[in-house]
Amino acid sequence: MDRRDFMLGAAAIGGASALMANAALGSQTVPPATATASTTAMQALLRNIGELQAQYLSPAYGITSAADIAEGQRLVLHLLNTALNFWLEADPEYPVWTPYTLPSRKLLGDNPDALYYFAPVRGDRSYRIRGNLAGATFTSFTVEGGSGAGNAAGKSTAALDDMDMQVDQDGNYEIIASASRPARGNWLPLASDSGQITTRHYYETRNNIVNQTAFQVPLRIEAIDPVPLAPAPGDAEIARRIDTVSRFVGAMLAMTVASSAAGNAAPSWFSKVPNSFNAPGKWVSETGYGNLHAHYAAAPFVLMPDEALVIEGELPQCRFANLVLWNRYMQTFDYTRRQVSVNRAQMTFDANGRYTLVLAHRDPGLPNWLDTEGRVSGIMYWRFLLASGTVPTPSARVVKFVEIAKA
Repeated sequence: MDRRDFMLGAAAIGGASALMANAALGSQTVPPATATASTTAMQALLRNIGELQAQYLSPAYGITSAADIAEGQRLVLHLLNTALNFWLEADPEYPVWTPYTLPSRKLLGDNPDALYYFAPVRGDRSYRIRGNLAGATFTSFTVEGGSGAGNAAGKSTAALDDMDMQVDQDGNYEIIASASRPARGNWLPLASDSGQITTRHYYETRNNIVNQTAFQVPLRIEAIDPVPLAPAPGDAEIARRIDTVSRFVGAMLAMTVASSAAGNAAPSWFSKVPNSFNAPGKWVSETGYGNLHAHYAAAPFVLMPDEALVIEGELPQCRFANLVLWNRYMQTFDYTRRQVSVNRAQMTFDANGRYTLVLAHRDPGLPNWLDTEGRVSGIMYWRFLLASGTVPTPSARVVKFVEIAKA
């Protein structure tokens, strides 16, 4: 029997099983597919995506070019992909860690030098997390409030990093996430509205950690005293999960597009002047999804085909530092085939420990080149983790490409 015959046979057996099950129901009427809750929810999801595109990928948010609309469509698909991976099968009673971003799934300011994981939780449950630092430059766990059932997080309510964690000599650790403090050991407090735990694992490596696809952080989570397993999901439960997927796509698209719209409020460290950085600053925890241990500095860049941007400065004393290029939707450029970010392990410094980075459309033949992918505009985003003292503000100046390019 070949695979095709096996599949046909399996389908026939499955159909026969369904007929027998329906017969066992006796006089109960099975509604047509178009009347089921799950079908209604799926139709609502598809309508929602169309309505979201019309609302947000529009001139109302400064999105008018075919290129920006097309990239926005890709963002919608990335968000749908994320929603399906996060929420379709999510169970806070039996949570699992799911990678937040991948080279083919980008959102919320992804980072080629970090691995992020997501797990759904409930504020009234307790969980045991076990893992290993696995050589990370920095490891942290953050609890997001208000993010249950696919909603956008409204705030980051708690954080625990490797400086405050009890870790054995081999890098192993155990954390209890709960509303009440355990008698001993690492504790990650859960609030009543806790919906998820986000992990961050930063690496300063020559080859960006996200490109090392065979590598995975050793990490497990389990509910303490879990409830018994529920029966297989029925029509109403699948409908609820589809609604959660739809809600996540809408919440994330609204957050992403609204935050990138001209005229909207931005943190003081996010410059609105092209090619010029403001003083670095820390994330405001009430906004959600931020790393509470980091300083940031961000700015848009605008470069004509014959121009380059020279970025100079010195790094602070810190655990981790990098600069990443994003599009307007907070998605990284193509880091699998291009150098669109730079961390300390990849930087070349002068004799005084200062860096000079060059943002250009083509290779100038100099160290620390960042590839624009031919884009005339984008976002530059610095991260400085656990910095001590004042974080120096990077300087930037536009020059003609021919003035700096090596023959």
